[in-house]
Amino acid sequence: MNDKVNELQTKYLAKNNYFAVSTSGKVYRRDTWESYGFCENLVGQADFIRWRDIISDVDCAQWSEQAENFINQLDKPEDWQRPHRFCLARYARKILEDDNFREDLVYNKDIDDEYIYRYTIISRLKETALIKKLNLLPDEEKKQLFILRDWEKKAYACEDVFYAVCGRKILYDFLYNKEIVKKDYEKYMKELENFERNDKFFN
Repeated sequence: MNDKVNELQTKYLAKNNYFAVSTSGKVYRRDTWESYGFCENLVGQADFIRWRDIISDVDCAQWSEQAENFINQLDKPEDWQRPHRFCLARYARKILEDDNFREDLVYNKDIDDEYIYRYTIISRLKETALIKKLNLLPDEEKKQLFILRDWEKKAYACEDVFYAVCGRKILYDFLYNKEIVKKDYEKYMKELENFERNDKFFN
């Protein structure tokens, strides 16, 4: 049955046109593969799915059905396939990669200078590509960068969403013509401050 555990850990419990649910109960949107929150019915069972030695086919079928029912109740994301959303997702992914790299530097003693140099160059190229993509966005898409969505507030505890939300400060600095979005950015920062002050996640 350990093969069943491995199989569960490498596939999604359910998918539809917009979302996928991982075996840990996390919901992802399928345009950017950002976290979209958690499948509430499965979160308490996530460790059970991952670590229990014996998992029956009945259990797998039940969890898949629960996951499918959950995502089928979700509406299509309002920023689905929008160019600014790809920029936010790309930024968050880069930060997560950098975090993993720093962790490797601490714990992986086999990392050599060539690997560090290669990663640094690739990371710079990715940042350059992101800056170019950001500045090529239409003005309306640039303004959309600085809207805090309700789904982001709900999924704020997820690392990639956290970085995409807080990373707006850096993305603002990446823009060449900041005057276009200055008011939107200032409004966003006030809203983020209020959210952090009032949301139970921060208290």
